[in-house]
Amino acid sequence: MLEWLNDATSSSTDKDGSKVHESVVEGLQELYRKKLFPVEKDHLFHQFYSPELADADFAAAPMILLMGQYSTGKSTFIRHLLQRDYPGLRIGPEPTTDKFVCVLHGESDSTTPGNALVVDNELPFTQLSHFGNAFLSRLEAARLPSPVLEGVTLIDTPGVLSGEKQRIKRGYEFEAVVKWFADRVDMIILLFDVSKLDISDEFRRVIQATKGNDHKISILLNKADAVTTQQLMRVYGALMWSLGKVIDTPEVSRVYVGSYWDEPLKNEKFRELFEQEENDLYTKIAQLPRSALVRKVNDLIKRARLAKVHAFLIDYFYNGMPYFIGQAKEQERMIADLPAIYNEIAVKWGIPLGDFPDPRMMQQILAPMDFCSFKPLDPERLKSLDTLLSVDLPKLLQLIPEEQARHGISEAKIAQISGKASPFAVMKVDGHDEHSVHQSHWRRAPVVQELKAEFEELQPTDGKISGQQARDKMVESHLPSNVLHRIWTLADVDKDGFLTLPEYALAVHLMRMKLHGQ
Repeated sequence: MLEWLNDATSSSTDKDGSKVHESVVEGLQELYRKKLFPVEKDHLFHQFYSPELADADFAAAPMILLMGQYSTGKSTFIRHLLQRDYPGLRIGPEPTTDKFVCVLHGESDSTTPGNALVVDNELPFTQLSHFGNAFLSRLEAARLPSPVLEGVTLIDTPGVLSGEKQRIKRGYEFEAVVKWFADRVDMIILLFDVSKLDISDEFRRVIQATKGNDHKISILLNKADAVTTQQLMRVYGALMWSLGKVIDTPEVSRVYVGSYWDEPLKNEKFRELFEQEENDLYTKIAQLPRSALVRKVNDLIKRARLAKVHAFLIDYFYNGMPYFIGQAKEQERMIADLPAIYNEIAVKWGIPLGDFPDPRMMQQILAPMDFCSFKPLDPERLKSLDTLLSVDLPKLLQLIPEEQARHGISEAKIAQISGKASPFAVMKVDGHDEHSVHQSHWRRAPVVQELKAEFEELQPTDGKISGQQARDKMVESHLPSNVLHRIWTLADVDKDGFLTLPEYALAVHLMRMKLHGQ
């Protein structure tokens, strides 16, 4: 547990009057309960957006949500990460995973049905009870001892089906469940099979349910060794074109290309590409425990900003209602004029329009409601919410890096890149990459005699070549002039503007080192 930067064992008060807590997690829990939740409750926030947060939502390990159409490799990817099957796992070419499975760390293999899972206050799934028994019968927790699961929790999902089976036969609101998870997880992985790139209308709606969490999405183009190089280029282009119509952001989604299982490669030409893509993906997953607290503070800031805007909206509707005659008509007018009301509130309170919710969604929810039942804005609670946004949460955010340095937050132990870097895999942190594993080869002194004949061909004078002679040879490397300048500066040890044989050997060694990515 991360501790605040004081030696006290109990809560105290800071110089600016704000409370200092024993841990960041405990601080988030108390700030939410005392400053944000009352505003949410007063203005029916949970009926419009998402249920209230529980203490476990702040204390839980980072979570990864895996989604995709059936037989794209979701469950196989989890097996690949864990290096074993989780309890109840079934894999096949047909739709096999028919449940939402929360894969958690445990002392022994066990499964917990959905109804029992949602009453466990130690886990962040209690609010899923709102989706009813039809969903809870399709929810399960699988526990198993795994080093990976000590750092992250994995959420396996049913494959998205086509037609009425997805839309009607599920028996619960699939897209609503996906949105609930998307709002709470740290990473969303969308898996695509190179042979199944078509995004059905049902899968499109599922992806759109993650709206507002686009920054969490990573795309896996799986089973990529089943095609040729030319086919892979076409498949990648087709996938990006399809995603551009579904994920409505100006940024290009990150796509990790590979075959995420432990089977032999069918196309050896892709080995280097797959290694680089896998290193990127596994490093991102391994680093989630380090970024989890920052994400939780960020999400609470986002939620608080939305709650503040929502409070202004509800207050506007309450004050705009007539006392006796024409209430229904005025309510209909305000719902129809919602975009104009957004502008009016934004100007009055200095709120960016980007903080306001989707007007079409709001109009649908507001239509059956009675505006006379709304509550006016409480100035004291608004002031407390402003303090939360301007003082309390920024303070939490600033203290996280130093506290992590003091107490140490380790990466998730992803077997594919854990341990010391090898010629096959490396965790890409602290400047390390696929080339850094070969640094020891370049740290040896160059063999001067191997370059003696080449040096003599440059016709040295008194055992030295001039800068111009060296330049004509060095530019043959096609390295940029600024790089060659740095190499010259290092190689010309005595700074006399000439290169001796040992200095020339050093320059050649440094050029070769740079050309090999060092």
